[in-house]
Amino acid sequence: MNFELVGHLIRLRYKLLWARTRSRNGRIALFIVGYLIFVLVLVLLGAGGLGAALVAVESGKALLVARIVLASLFLEMMLATVIMGFGLNAMFSDAELRRYPVGAIDRRVTRHLVALIDPFWFLGFALEAGLVLGLYLLGAGFLGVGLIAVVLLFVTNYLAARVFGVLVDRMMQQKIGSLLLMAAIFLVALGAGQVPLLLKRDPAAAAQAVRFLRFTPPFGAAAAITRSGFEAASGVVVVLCWLVALAAALVALERRPAQRQKLPTTAISFDSFYDRVGARFGGEDGPLVAHWLRFYTRNTRFRTLGLLSLPILGFLAYTMGRPHGPFGKLHGPFDSLFVAALGVFPLVGFLAPARFTVNQFGYVGGGFRRYFLLPTDAAAALRTGNYASILTGASMIVLAAIAWTVLAPGPWDGRMLFMLMASGIAGLFLFHGLGLWTSILGPRRGNYNQALGNDASVAGNVVLIGGAFGCVLAPHFLARFAPAWVSPDRWWIAAIPVALTLLFYVFSLRAASALFRQRHEQLMAVVEGRG
Repeated sequence: MNFELVGHLIRLRYKLLWARTRSRNGRIALFIVGYLIFVLVLVLLGAGGLGAALVAVESGKALLVARIVLASLFLEMMLATVIMGFGLNAMFSDAELRRYPVGAIDRRVTRHLVALIDPFWFLGFALEAGLVLGLYLLGAGFLGVGLIAVVLLFVTNYLAARVFGVLVDRMMQQKIGSLLLMAAIFLVALGAGQVPLLLKRDPAAAAQAVRFLRFTPPFGAAAAITRSGFEAASGVVVVLCWLVALAAALVALERRPAQRQKLPTTAISFDSFYDRVGARFGGEDGPLVAHWLRFYTRNTRFRTLGLLSLPILGFLAYTMGRPHGPFGKLHGPFDSLFVAALGVFPLVGFLAPARFTVNQFGYVGGGFRRYFLLPTDAAAALRTGNYASILTGASMIVLAAIAWTVLAPGPWDGRMLFMLMASGIAGLFLFHGLGLWTSILGPRRGNYNQALGNDASVAGNVVLIGGAFGCVLAPHFLARFAPAWVSPDRWWIAAIPVALTLLFYVFSLRAASALFRQRHEQLMAVVEGRG
């Protein structure tokens, strides 16, 4: 083996990692990993190693504590390693390493060393070994079998992280990869929030879950540490089976080459769905509306949020609309779910296109100059982009209204549906009016192909976060202090916010168009990276 070249490649990996952490997304990833490490150190140093062993012995639940500690370490180490190494694993694949003068064995060793020498692995292994030693010294564990189980668990954990990292890299290479990843994150977050409620309603579910979880690596290693005889041997066998299965999966994934995306066709069509929709806006604005619709709908994050916005907001309304929820005492005689839905509907038409609504020209880059070469008013690019965003948001409001009609509990009430639709339309005009101002006064250069992360400007984040909190919380407090505003008996009041926000939108559209003509040079400098 050429240890000098392998060392150079390992140093190259850390140089690339350091270069990535200096970017905006890298700092976000570093913050997430730092938070995970903080939680890991705070919880596991307080309940891990010798401390966990002492707690286990004193409580008489050595097996339970060992399971919790080992499972927590397993997940923390895998997630932290994947987050920090995201995107770098592909740079050190076998195909890329063939560019360097290293042999097959050197390439194989390098691929694993660049991931295995992260400090998270040493920290995790030290805590696991400390748990075994603590249980042994306090008479509740077995040192020899425990250390063997911990070493096997360490290797299994590494293989699981490698398999998960390869799957994430392969997923993100596909067009719908980020959509599937966002959906998986949402489902995991939704499931995690429902687990305590499920266990509270059905205590027997915990015992059933343990029966399945005992076949996982952390639970198998916990049994090997705290049990003897057949149970300890069974735990070691469970970890060994996972180790072999993950090793085989990793070999199969690395031997299978990544599929490259097919280049899109360059054929031009002027009779597509976008052009037919744009034609409704006349000959001057129609082509630009069609252009913006294509620009939005071809974006990965837009498609992802478009599919997930209704489930996310529906879950938010359900959570905040429970009678025993955080605002249950403020609802008074009103239906708590309806009050919560009144606060969620204004966000339905804004969540999917929000990235573009508050920063319309931030993702066009050098293409911004082309809008001034068209035989039309330059401000047409601003208003048509806003029109296209409103169209996409309006379609989401219609879908949300249908979902409410089908899924809402209790008898159907047309007054409630009218108020919810009015709430959604008012939010549509309000946020798009504010988006006109933030697009001109608070632009920020962004990356169109970035699927994750928050790349909005300060002004955009104020509208996004502040507006979301205001819309969600306002109906709950109105139900308490001004109940007439949310009462279905006075459903016609819901038309007042629609009229006010429509006036605000018309004013903003005219004023922002005039301001756009004055500030287009400053805006051009920002979106092209010169300001």
